[in-house]
Amino acid sequence: MAKIEKKKVWTALLLIPPLVLIIALGPSLILTLMVLLITLLGMREFYNLALPDSERIGHVVGIILGLVLSIIFSYGNPDILIPFIILILLVLCTFFMITSQDLLTTISKLSVTFFGIFYIGFLLSHVILIRNQADGRAWLLFLMITVWSGDIIALFSGTLFGKHKLYPKISPNKTYEGLFGAIIGSVVIGLLFAFFFLPNFNTVACILVTIGMGILGQVGDFTESMLKRGAQVKDSGSLFPGHGGVLDRIDSFLFSTPFLYYLLPLLSKETP
Repeated sequence: MAKIEKKKVWTALLLIPPLVLIIALGPSLILTLMVLLITLLGMREFYNLALPDSERIGHVVGIILGLVLSIIFSYGNPDILIPFIILILLVLCTFFMITSQDLLTTISKLSVTFFGIFYIGFLLSHVILIRNQADGRAWLLFLMITVWSGDIIALFSGTLFGKHKLYPKISPNKTYEGLFGAIIGSVVIGLLFAFFFLPNFNTVACILVTIGMGILGQVGDFTESMLKRGAQVKDSGSLFPGHGGVLDRIDSFLFSTPFLYYLLPLLSKETP
């Protein structure tokens, strides 16, 4: 356990500071490229988990459609989003119609491929949308630090005080104590960040938002754990020593990021 924890600490120390600097000081194009790269790697891991026996060309088609959807949603005209979603479904139906050898598995493969495009490509693209808002750097840092804090404090509170299992069927190590720690950690760190960098952010609104982000971060974690249990693997990959794969690192952001983005029009009234 000690060795694993050391790996986790060193990996975090090596990755987090450069990422924070890129968000705080770097151009938006660099962040966009990073999000697209993470989307590519995350979708690759997802299809390896969910469709391990399918043809790799099916994975590639899903990844390409997910990347294009991410770009269109982040930078394109909103009016073409719905037509493009219809196009995605048309392309996938045609692709599996042509390539499927076993029609008994066609529906499941089509559904999983379609789900992966939105689960990662669509949800993660909200990171770019937040960055492109007024005060986008501050809001994005607020998101990352709040969610990360919830994850870290959930780990420590669950390890130190965890006695009551939350949902052992999906994640045997998750406890109610860890969940409460995640929410408290998100609120405390979110309030501290807002005090220094978003001074006009209403305190009550900040508490409510960070509670929501803390809960949704854990829902994202459980969702990915459900996928891993279905695939009977411990981690989605091995890219980050002690942390697993890309999906293991972004799972807490997949639902909390859209949650914050769609609240920003309301929150911006509090932060002129």
